[in-house]
Amino acid sequence: MTRSPRLFLSAGDTSGDQHAARLVRSLRERIPDLAVEGLGGPELINEGVKLHADLVSHAIIGFGPAIQAAPKLLGLLRRVAGALDKRRPDVVVLVDYPGFNLFVARLAKKRGIPVVYFVAPQLWAWAPWRVKRFARVVDEAHVIFPFEEAFFGAAGIETHWVGHPLIDGLPAEPPILPAIADLPRPVALLPGSRPREVHAHMTLLLRTAQALKERHHDISFHTAHVSAEERANMAKAAEEAGLDLQIHGNQVHEVMASCRCALVASGTATLETAVLGTPLVVFYRITPTENQMRKVLLVPPFIGQVNLVSGREVTPELLLTDEDPQPLIEALEPLLTDTQTWAKQRADISALRNQSLEKGAIERSAELLAPRFQ
Repeated sequence: MTRSPRLFLSAGDTSGDQHAARLVRSLRERIPDLAVEGLGGPELINEGVKLHADLVSHAIIGFGPAIQAAPKLLGLLRRVAGALDKRRPDVVVLVDYPGFNLFVARLAKKRGIPVVYFVAPQLWAWAPWRVKRFARVVDEAHVIFPFEEAFFGAAGIETHWVGHPLIDGLPAEPPILPAIADLPRPVALLPGSRPREVHAHMTLLLRTAQALKERHHDISFHTAHVSAEERANMAKAAEEAGLDLQIHGNQVHEVMASCRCALVASGTATLETAVLGTPLVVFYRITPTENQMRKVLLVPPFIGQVNLVSGREVTPELLLTDEDPQPLIEALEPLLTDTQTWAKQRADISALRNQSLEKGAIERSAELLAPRFQ
């Protein structure tokens, strides 16, 4: 009896779950009888993947929560080991989420199962010497930034630049909401997708918005979030601050595309906002300790994905250690009117979209993976 081709997948957050689901769909177009199991979230479940745990709904971010969850994670790793032993896959594919996924990589490597990392972790951004340990447990990396091909390749990993998978998930045309776009000065406030980010950033964003409202009476503020719980948290924070923050359900892309400009927490949302054509300011709150560590560790000059792809500063970036809104106010102010700064950023992000960002990352990754199941 012929054995069916088998894939074990592990994705640990919302975007990784979405990328992984599209990858499974693309692989099954090439390999209809592909059996897939692993770890992920609702998007993989919708693709019929047998999940051993929903990592997405219970994502663990930060050192403290990871310590608390250690017993559960160890139990889950034992289940993963059992699945690898019982139904040995042709390949293990890991999607982002390096903290946990590298433990899965070690389990696979110990058993001689090939490991491919799709959306390889950004080791170059924080203590890049860790790439040597990464190379010991990963056979192949599919990377999203052009410069990553040389970085991971130098460590001895077979590396392929496939492009950024978030481009595959964006609409072909910017989804404009007239209720926002017809306003004189709409601004998007996007604190991040993770609950920890919403909690850390909302006070800062609301203080910035209040100060701008005093200067520009025709300004309006808009946001959205995929999580109903986080939408409720944002609404409560805005109400307590006395700010009219318009929350447009889960229509994140619509808010990005419809506003004149945006304040966006560092992450994939920064690149999404730019691809949808909206000028932005990138920000993130870090602790004073993290700020000191940046001074002694090898850290790239940019934190925003727009600037990383461009290799230069296209959008302003601010790493903040407190809740003083003044830096954000000063960075956003030139984008509120048709200034040369606003026009230049619009032109730069349009050029970036046309020259450097193409759809097809999922398809390219699937093409590279397909021979492993023959």
